[in-house]
Amino acid sequence: MQLRHLKTFVAVASELNITRAAERIHLAQSSVSEQIQALEADLNAALFDRIGRKLKLTEAGQRLLEHAPDLLARTDEARAAVATAANTAAGTLAIGGLETLCASYLPPLLAHFGAENPAVRLQLKSAGSGELRAGLKSGALDVSFAFGEPPETSDLKHEVIAEEELVVAVPASHRLAGQAAATADDLRDEPFLVTERGCVYRQMFETAFARDGARPRIAVELGSIAAIQKLVAEGTGLALIPRVAVMAGDERIVTLPWTGKSSSVPVSMIWHGRRGKRPAVRLFLEASRRQFKPGDARLRRATPSR
Repeated sequence: MQLRHLKTFVAVASELNITRAAERIHLAQSSVSEQIQALEADLNAALFDRIGRKLKLTEAGQRLLEHAPDLLARTDEARAAVATAANTAAGTLAIGGLETLCASYLPPLLAHFGAENPAVRLQLKSAGSGELRAGLKSGALDVSFAFGEPPETSDLKHEVIAEEELVVAVPASHRLAGQAAATADDLRDEPFLVTERGCVYRQMFETAFARDGARPRIAVELGSIAAIQKLVAEGTGLALIPRVAVMAGDERIVTLPWTGKSSSVPVSMIWHGRRGKRPAVRLFLEASRRQFKPGDARLRRATPSR
């Protein structure tokens, strides 16, 4: 059983779709199909039921998926031990993050790390917080970055590397647009645009106003921060978002610092404890800590902008 076939199997088992799995691991669909067929031939068992374009794990596939993460993790440990003995960092490093963080925090870090470690091939994946956690557990990701602090588990480790200021985005024509900041009393009964329940941005909203009591009215639930800001610009409502997520250059939106008790949100770096022993992962964690060292001006407190 070849390891690359096992990695491809994990990707297909996670996506249950050849096209999405191929995009995730950067292979042609034909290569993914060929590797799955080769693995099935090697194990003499069908791993997926194929109904048209839909895939479903067979019982044999379920059993293999239970063992695959541990097999891949042990392989990583063996490689880490060899690389440590040779004092080298090489191979592929898969980094994940929320879309906002992939566009803001991570590019300088990846550029600097890549320049210092040219033998490490970097992969960057943008996804939601749930998918990021699943990727860490399955081995598809080595390190991820997200807002908030994840719950403690025996396998996943995390550190808060930065704090990001929360702001209230209002239409430029709104009565609050000229204020220096926004308080809970200012926002009482105002229509707010929020993401769906379970989304990290929705949790920010719920936490912020749970502590300050005067919860505003939820007007619309949307699927993305970008869609929310477009509706703010159109005057549909207000939004509570991290400053780093604010779309630059749109003069129809004004951002006001949020003065509530939860005025900022942590940015967490998360990794699988076992894979943290790999030289490439260990060096990347150290580089991240240096990039976001204590005292670094990561908590943005800019004045309201138009």
